[in-house]
Amino acid sequence: QTMAFTRMLATRAVTAVASRPAAVAPRMMVARSVTMNNDHEILSDYDQQGGRRKIELEDELQGVTTFSRDPIMPPLGSGTKANPIEVPSGYSERVVGYECPEAHQLMWFTMSKGPLHYIPSLDKYFKLVDAM
Repeated sequence: QTMAFTRMLATRAVTAVASRPAAVAPRMMVARSVTMNNDHEILSDYDQQGGRRKIELEDELQGVTTFSRDPIMPPLGSGTKANPIEVPSGYSERVVGYECPEAHQLMWFTMSKGPLHYIPSLDKYFKLVDAM
């Protein structure tokens, strides 16, 4: 029995080796060189931008401010429920930051068009309005 078992294993091993595919010859790779007109210059900030930043830079060239980063300085007496601080936005929502008077750190909240937004630590009301 052991001899028959050994012959069977040897036959399987020979069959397995014979059925393997021959080694594949390595393929030749050809490198193609692509040359751009601006290969030897450093691109400007404008040339490298895309998306909203590119739109902002294009608008700056025309003298238009796309995204204002200036703080809103409300007139005296505003911030009441009858006279809320108006926050301009070109969208239906805007993230607004303010300095918390107790912690002296920036606090953020999201405003939506429609309802007034009350900030208890400031005791002020805010309202989102169209930017234009």
